[in-house]
Amino acid sequence: MERHIDEIARAIIAAYEARPDGGRFLVGVAGVPASGKSTFAYPLADRINNLLHTSSQAQGYTKVQVDAKLRLVHPHYEVDKAPMGIAACIGMDGWHHSRAELEEFPDPAEARRRRGAAFTFNAQSFTDFVLSLKKTGSLAASSKIPFPTFSHALKDPTPSLEPLEGHHRIVIIEGLYTFLDVQPWRRAAEVLDLRVFIDVDPRTARERLVRRCLAEGIEDTLEKAVERADKSDMINGEYVREHLYPPYITIMSVDDPTFA
Repeated sequence: MERHIDEIARAIIAAYEARPDGGRFLVGVAGVPASGKSTFAYPLADRINNLLHTSSQAQGYTKVQVDAKLRLVHPHYEVDKAPMGIAACIGMDGWHHSRAELEEFPDPAEARRRRGAAFTFNAQSFTDFVLSLKKTGSLAASSKIPFPTFSHALKDPTPSLEPLEGHHRIVIIEGLYTFLDVQPWRRAAEVLDLRVFIDVDPRTARERLVRRCLAEGIEDTLEKAVERADKSDMINGEYVREHLYPPYITIMSVDDPTFA
C-alpha cells in the first residue's frame, strides 16, 4: 500500500501543479467498510506534504526552490504556512445525522439500527460542502472553511476545531459515500478531480469488521460482532458497490489487519 500512496501522491502533485488556474484540487477516497480508506487517505495527505515541504529535498528540489516553485503554481502559497501543509484530509463521518435528527425520521428505531447507512447521512450538506471547496478555490489564503467532524465521545457530529484554510490547495475527502452515482451525492462526485476506490475481498472485509468490533468493545461476543457486520456494515458495502460513481483508480486492499 505504501507504494500506491507514494505513486498517487506524486501524480496528484504533478496534476495540481499543471493546473493553469491554481484552483483547489479535490481527491475522493471511497471504499466499503474495513477496506482501509482512512489508512490510505490520511497517509496520502502526509506524503503529499512531505514531498512538498521536506527541509532537504523534495522531488529533487531544495526547500527554498520548492517554496519558489509553489508560489509560481498558485498565488495563495505562504512560506510561513508551509509547515501546516498544502494537503489536508477530511473524513465524511462529520455528516452523520445527529441522534436527535434520527429521532425525527419516519422509523427512528430503524434509523438508529442502521446508523452509518447512506440514508443516515446529510447528503445535501455534504454535497454543498464539496461544491463550496470548488467555489472558494481561488479565495485568499486567509479564507477559512468550517466543516463538521464526528465525536465518538458524544456519538454525534461536532464542528472541527481546525477549519480548512486558503493554503489547503489539495483536499482529500474519505468515506463510504464520497462518490456515489445517486443524487445528491453524484453532484459532489462529479467535481472531484481524482476518485480513488479502495477495494477488498468481501470475506476479508467481514473478518476485519468482526475483529475491529471486538477490539473496540462495540460488541462483547463474537456472535454479536458477526451479526453487526452482516446486518449493517456488509449491507452498506454492497450499497456502495452497487451505486459507485466510476473511479479513476481502483486499489485492492491487502489482507493486513491495520487496513481497517
